[in-house]
Amino acid sequence: MSERSVETIDPQRVGSSSAQPESPLPIDAPTPGSFTLNDLLAVLDLGGDVPPVPARCLVSAHGGILGAQLLGQQIVLAERLAPGKAVHSLHTIFSRPGDCQQPLWVDVERLAHGGSIDALALSFRQGSLHICRADVMLRASEPDFLSLQMSRADLSGPADAVPFPDRRMMPWEVRVLPRVEPHRLDQWQRIGDAGEDPTVWRALLAHSCEVLPLADLLTASGIPPMPADRPQVAAAVLSQTVTFFDDLDVRDWHLFQVRTVHAGQGRAVARIEIFGPDGVQRAAAEIVGLVRSARR
Repeated sequence: MSERSVETIDPQRVGSSSAQPESPLPIDAPTPGSFTLNDLLAVLDLGGDVPPVPARCLVSAHGGILGAQLLGQQIVLAERLAPGKAVHSLHTIFSRPGDCQQPLWVDVERLAHGGSIDALALSFRQGSLHICRADVMLRASEPDFLSLQMSRADLSGPADAVPFPDRRMMPWEVRVLPRVEPHRLDQWQRIGDAGEDPTVWRALLAHSCEVLPLADLLTASGIPPMPADRPQVAAAVLSQTVTFFDDLDVRDWHLFQVRTVHAGQGRAVARIEIFGPDGVQRAAAEIVGLVRSARR
């Protein structure tokens, strides 16, 4: 890193005509919580590069802002603000659910830049209320010094899986393998209409990582995963880390192997490993979630 000081990006200093530009409206949805791939791509196409950046929202079933959407927006904005670099890892803490019908803004701190690494802090807010913060590290492409890849030759392919019917949060091709462990999900997916932009590919992968773990834990425990169907249970992602090991193309099949490794005291921890069609691991993620009785 060539710089270690924290720099707050001042929209007035960098030439913004207004510190609070007009916020775009949320994506209309006939059914809250249900959206198309084009809807998701629209919210990932953030409206500007000069902070505070206005962001659009998908309309959720619970009225809050979808964490999966926020993760994708963090990747797109970070790579837009650090041209020539790709996200290597991000860590996001979700502090409150927000309101998907209200304006959403992103403030930016540049923590380090220059050389092979950039680091940004992205804070999403509605007015003065903090919604989430992401610490994002980006890398420039450089030759390998050491090379070590995790590869699996024993993975069952998508031909061995069955189509997953409910794709409200993942409107693309999804196939699920038979469950071999009580709290493990093996899901193949590919997004054939994801376009040509690798930044969007990484954003869509991060979106999927947020959606899967808590829903699978609830399903494996006999609890409906959708909020409207389980009023007795509160579940939400509190923090998520995503790390990209290598380049990937989500238009190819990728296997998401999701394990719940702990649940107790109102919290759940899950880990995700993402493998390409060649069996090489491309990415990994971990989430900490809240799961408890809604009657508290």
